[in-house]
Order: sequence, then C-alpha cells, then structure tokens
Amino acid sequence: MPTIGKSKRRRIGSRADIVENSDPSSELLSRLAEVFSEPAIDELRRQTGYNPRKRVATAFRLLYCCVEASLCGKTLGFATIRAFFLKRFGNIRPRAFQLRFKSSEAVAFFRGALGLIVESITKEFSPSLTKHLSGFDDVMLYDGTGQRAPKRARTNGLKATSPDSAGSKWVIGYSLRNGIAIEAIPGSGTSAEIPMWKELVPQMRENVLYLLDLGFYCRHVYEEAIAQNAHLLMRLKADTTNLRDKLRVIQAQENGRVAKLRNQYTFSSYLRRANRFAFQTIDLDVYWGMGESQMRLRVVGVRKNKRWHLYLTTLTQEQMSSDNVAETYRLRWLIEFLFREWKQQTDWGRSATADKNALEALTYAALISHALVRSIRIATALKHECGLDTIRPLACMHVVRAYASELISALLTRNLASWLRTTQRMLSTVFLLAYELRPSCSRPRIARNLGALGG
Repeated sequence: MPTIGKSKRRRIGSRADIVENSDPSSELLSRLAEVFSEPAIDELRRQTGYNPRKRVATAFRLLYCCVEASLCGKTLGFATIRAFFLKRFGNIRPRAFQLRFKSSEAVAFFRGALGLIVESITKEFSPSLTKHLSGFDDVMLYDGTGQRAPKRARTNGLKATSPDSAGSKWVIGYSLRNGIAIEAIPGSGTSAEIPMWKELVPQMRENVLYLLDLGFYCRHVYEEAIAQNAHLLMRLKADTTNLRDKLRVIQAQENGRVAKLRNQYTFSSYLRRANRFAFQTIDLDVYWGMGESQMRLRVVGVRKNKRWHLYLTTLTQEQMSSDNVAETYRLRWLIEFLFREWKQQTDWGRSATADKNALEALTYAALISHALVRSIRIATALKHECGLDTIRPLACMHVVRAYASELISALLTRNLASWLRTTQRMLSTVFLLAYELRPSCSRPRIARNLGALGG
C-alpha cells in the first residue's frame, strides 16, 4: 500500500482536507474521502469492538476489499472477496479471513459504516423534492426482499418458507430525495415485515411521507404517523375484513363533487353504493375506531377495469389532491426496480455463505457500495449543474464498476488531490454515458413526473 511518509502532500482524513471555495461536487467527493479514511474507519472499529488485533486483515482493508468486490458485482461469498484482498494486501489463510466476518461485531461495524456515509452525504447534498411533493422533507419507501442462502444456513436461524431451502429477509428503506437505500435490517426468511420495520424505524420523522405496501398494514403505524406529524400512504384491498366494520364514512366526494350523505355508512356499505352508481373516483373522510382512540383518515379510490384501487392515508385534501394520491403511490414501485437492479446486476439475491453474521456483514458492505455509487451520481449532477433525475442510475453504476479498481487505489494513496483527480475524471464519464437529455417515450420516468428527483 502506498505511503506518504513525511511528504507535505495533504492526506485524507480530516475536515481540513475539504477544499475551500470549491464547487459542490468537489466538496461532496472530499466528504466521501473523509468517510472512507483510515482514521474514521478505525474510530468506528473501536466503537463497535470489531477486529481489535491490527494485523494483515485490518478493518480498514477488509472494508475496502468488500466494497471493491461489491462494486464489481460479485457474489456475496468469501472466495471472491478474498481474491480482491490478495490482490491488494497479500496472502491470508482462508479460515482466518472468514472468521473476520463471523461475529456480531462485524455486523455492527459494516452497518455503522453504512450509517456513516449516509449521514455525511445525504443531508447536505440531497436535492429538494419538487411539484406536488415539494411540501415534504423526503419520501421514504420501505419493502422487504428475500435473499437465498445455502441449505445448511437453516441451522443458523436462516429458515425459509420451504423446508428444503434457507434464506434471509431484508427490510430496506429507500429515500426518493437522493436515491439511496439509507437503512436496512435483516431477519429470517420467515420473519414478518411489521416487527422488522418497527425495529428499523423506531420513530417516524416529521414531515416525511412514508409509502408502504399491504405487508405493513397495521393501526399502530397510522397512530405513530399522526403522533409524529409524519405522513403515511398505503394501498388497501376492497375486501379487507377489518375495514368493513372499523372504518366509518363521514364525508365523501364522488367524481369530484361533494356528496350529501343521508345515512352514516360503514366502508363496505359505502362501496356498494359506489358500485351501484358506478363512480369512477371517490375521496372519503373516515373515522377508524371509537371514543378516544378514534382517528380521522382519508380513503381515495380510483375505479379501473371494474376494480377499485383504494388508498388509505393521513394526507388531507389541502396537502394532496385525490388524483395525486393515486399517482404518488406509483412511486412505491421504484424500490422494486431497485431490488431488480441489485439482483440482476450485482447478484445481491443470493449468498455463498451459510453463516448468519457473515451474510449480514457482507450484505451491508454491498449496501455501502450502493451508497457510494449513488453519491457519485449526486456529485455528477452537482458538477454539471443538471437535475439528479437526468442521470440514469443503472448507467451510473456501470461506469463506477469500470472505475472500481481506480477508486479504491485512489483512496489507498491517502492523498486528496489524487482522489479528486480520479473521481473528477470519472464524473465526466458518468455524465457522458448516463446523462439523459430528454425522457424516453417508451420508458417514462415516474419519479421525474411526480417530483421525486432522486428516484
């Protein structure tokens, strides 16, 4: 590994390294270099108690080889990652290398590294939401996705839905303001999403819009959103049993006109009315519960092909129209596109290790590489003064993959000028290959149309 010794060249690793009076892209890249510097990583190692013996396989080197392997789209397995380590830092025995990941401290270290890069980049450099989403600080998508593992992992707690397979489930939090998966939590393949989400998000953030699917349907989630002044939007099924008796309609707009309701309807009886008169859109104010536990919510319904698409939300009509509510929920599919990108392009959907701690640690390392790619996407938009939505995420990932070796080498030099030269050259390539001058007619950008630039 190159050393600087007593040279007067500026090293990476302190606030003084951030270039003064520089453009925002250089400042963001300098912040990235600071996050990945050895002092910052070593401090995180001390906090988590990870790998306290400083030998060949230090925490600093292990993180770098895992990120480089993930950037190159390799499987989450020891053999491939060890090959990257051998290329950079020399020989290490296979068992000694594997043991570095098979501990709870390793999971805490890699999860902490993900939080470190997200906290240092996303708050200051993320663009604001636009159009009818401009009133929110962020739009957060949460969903679960599966990850296959060798069958022997069942003995380590990674049970899957079928008895002859094993795997883990991950609940991922994806920010549409900056296009980064900012948090994640693992569990067994049979884990329910609601308990995992409550552990991942112990408290909802004020003025943030949360888009969740039916797997998170729970009264407590709505109570939490109202208590924290957050906003929640979920899809419902017309035949949901709990809604028939628990939701009471108090006011309705039918096809854009306010209806005069003579009777108090339950939700199921009102749907019969809506079907009888063949309404195309409904916008209902409803009560959920009785007495002190009563909540006032809103149901928006759109009829397509003789079927109702229903959405239960805390958003008021002043905050978002009924048409925009239905359109906004389409943004939830962006996290499904993200999962597809990970599984098809980086082989994220399977793991070669059966150890629970190792699987989680290596997956967090893959999420770190994702955050690095999306941060470079933000830097490209800042440098060329274009909208973040005009930089295609998948094309950006392919460019960063081509530069993976150069990026890690530039970080290992510990020289800020070398890192900035490499990354600035890469930003020009990203703009050349990933910039989209005008949206494709055959592939409309849902996020761009609705104002979520990071998506």
